[in-house]
Parts: sequence; structure tokens; C-alpha cells
Amino acid sequence: MAGAKQQVEVEGRRITLTNLDKVLYPATGTTKGDVIAYYAAVAPHMLPHLRDRPVTRKRWVDGVGTDEAPGKMFFQKDLDAHTPDWVQRRAIQHRDHANDYPLVGDVATLTWLGQIAALELHVPQWRFGRTGDERRPDRLVLD
Repeated sequence: MAGAKQQVEVEGRRITLTNLDKVLYPATGTTKGDVIAYYAAVAPHMLPHLRDRPVTRKRWVDGVGTDEAPGKMFFQKDLDAHTPDWVQRRAIQHRDHANDYPLVGDVATLTWLGQIAALELHVPQWRFGRTGDERRPDRLVLD
């Protein structure tokens, strides 16, 4: 059943997963459940690149669609009210407002990101320091 809910425990965190059969990538038939499994499989390699960095997300809640009918995407910086309280976060003050960004340092948070169909995770070239105020670049990425 596509709409069925399932409670899972990941690293001691309870996460409600829904619509695991929903196809997010029609060209390949990749489902939300496949994305969550992929995030868990690549976590040992992905987490070191995400750790201590604020993560912005590109989300396609109904899938990426096709070339002829692209899915609707939105870019999310601020965490919403439904974010589990165990997701680590750090506020960044912008010119006229502050956003709470998730910090992704564990498989549970990656699982939650898969659940909300965050299919692209973007991070800056710096990490938060111990005090949270330090933002020293520690890598250079050429795209």
C-alpha cells in the first residue's frame, strides 16, 4: 500500500516513514524507499562531507517528473515546524531574518531527509566551529 505508514527506529530515533512505494525518479522507477535505502548505504561516505555544515535541501515531494512534465521542486533553507526535535540545527542570521538549518551528522537525519524527499543536499565550503561563530573554509569545490 503506497500510503501506508511505518515506524522505524534508526540509531535510537523513531521515524515515521510514509509512501515508500512512491516513485520519485520515473525514468528509473526509483522509489522513496529506494532513496532512503541508498542514503543509509552511502552514509559512511556522505556524512563526513555534511557533518558540521548547514544543509539546504532541494525537495521534490511528488518526484522529479520527466523531461516532458518536470516535477515541482522547492529549495528549503529553514526547518519547518514538523522537523523532529532530535534533528540537530544551527541558526544563521541573515540580513533581515534568521534561518534554522539542519546539521546532518547521522543516519537517522539522512533517513528523515529521504522521508521528506530531500533529493539534493547542498552545503557551503565551511563548517561551524566549536562556538558556532567560526566559519572557516576547509575545502574548494569546482563545478
